[in-house]
Amino acid sequence: MITRTPFRLLIACAGILLASLAAPEEGAGRASTGRPGPMSLAVRVFDGGRFVSDLTLKDFEVLEGGMTVSPEALYLVRKDRIERQEGGAEAPPDVSRTILLLFQLQEYHSKIPEALDFLFREELVPGDTLEIQTPMRNYRLTSEALATRPRAELAKELTEIVKKDIIRGGMAYNSVLRHLRRFVLQIGGVGQTGLGDTEGEFDDGLSLEHLLTQYAENLEKMEALRAVDGQKLIGFARTMKAAPGRTSVFYVYQREFRPEINSQKLDFLVIENQDRPDIQASVQSLFQMYHRAIYLDPRKIREAFADSGMSFHFLFMNRSPERISGIVMREQSEDIFKALTSAAEATGGDSNTSQNPAASLKSTMKAAEAYYLLTYSPATAAAPGTFIDLAVKVKGRDVKVLHRSGYLAGS
Repeated sequence: MITRTPFRLLIACAGILLASLAAPEEGAGRASTGRPGPMSLAVRVFDGGRFVSDLTLKDFEVLEGGMTVSPEALYLVRKDRIERQEGGAEAPPDVSRTILLLFQLQEYHSKIPEALDFLFREELVPGDTLEIQTPMRNYRLTSEALATRPRAELAKELTEIVKKDIIRGGMAYNSVLRHLRRFVLQIGGVGQTGLGDTEGEFDDGLSLEHLLTQYAENLEKMEALRAVDGQKLIGFARTMKAAPGRTSVFYVYQREFRPEINSQKLDFLVIENQDRPDIQASVQSLFQMYHRAIYLDPRKIREAFADSGMSFHFLFMNRSPERISGIVMREQSEDIFKALTSAAEATGGDSNTSQNPAASLKSTMKAAEAYYLLTYSPATAAAPGTFIDLAVKVKGRDVKVLHRSGYLAGS
C-alpha cells in the first residue's frame, strides 16, 4: 500500500498543476502600500554552457523598475550549501531545497527509470524535500527515508509508483483518443480501421450524422481532460511563494496530438450534403472546434510565476505524430507550451525540448543546482499589485544572466 512506502500521500498539497489546484483569494497575504524590506534575488550566470562561479559582489548591478541598485550581499550557493559569502548579516539565508517533480504524461516513457535513478544517485542531498505529482496523486519523500534507505531502492520504489500512476492516469485520455481515431476513419469512409484491437477492427455501422455527433462529443471530452485554467496556474504560483528556502519545479509534459478529419473530406461533406442541414451544422461546428480559443492571460501568468520566487523548469517531451492513413494528427500543445515556456523564463528557469526525459532532467537539474543569491534594499515603492521589473547586469562580461523578471509590490 502507498502509505507503507517512504512516499506518503500529501495531506495538504499543491494539487495537480493543470486540473485541481484552487487559487487563493485575490490579494491574500499582501502587505500595505510602501517600500518592502530587504529583497533576495537568485541569479544564474553562464558563459556558454558553463556556470560562472568566480563573480564577486562588485560585479553585479541590479535594476529595479529601471532604477540602479547596488546589491549589499552575495552568497554563492551550490545545492543546499553556501560556498562563498560577501557582505550580509551573520545569520545566513535559508538555502534549503524543495524539489517538485511534476509528470503530465499520457504514456509511460521507458527513460523515466533512468531519470529517477539520476535524481537519487547524484542530485538529492540529505535535508532536501522531494515532492512528486503524477496524473493520479501527490507524494512526498520523508527526510528519514532519504537518510536511511538505500538510494537505488528508493529510486526503484518511486519508479514503480510513477509508472502505475501514469498508466492509470492516461487510461481515460487514451480511450478518448482511440474513439476519435476510429470515428475519423469511419467518417472518411474506411470500414476496416486497422487499429490493432477488437474495438477498432470493424465498422460500427453508424449513420454519418451519428458519427459526426460522437466525434464532436469525444473532442469535447479530450478538451475537458487537458483543459488549461489560467487561474489555477496563477494559484499554483502563489502556493509556491509560501514555501521556505528555494523551490525548484521540474514539469515534464508530453506533446499532444488530436485526430482530425482532413479539410478535403470536410469540404466534400459540405458539398455532398447540401440538402442535410443537420450534417451542415455538424461540419460547421467541427470547423469551430478545430480553431479553439485559448483563454489565458500570458502577462498575469508570467507575473505570478515571477513573483513566486520559485525556479520553474519546463521539460517538453517531443514526439512525432502517429502516421495513420486518413487521419490528420494535429498538435494541440500550443497553449500549454507557450504559457509554460513563458512562465519558466519569468522565473529564471529553463525550457528544454527533448525526446528523452532522462537526458532532459539531468541537464536541467545540473544547470539549476548552482546560483548566486543577491540581497539588496528595494529602490521602488508602489501600490500593492504593481509589477516591478527586475534586471541584473554583470559588469564587463558577455555572459547569459538568468533570474526572475520581477515581483508584485505588496505581495
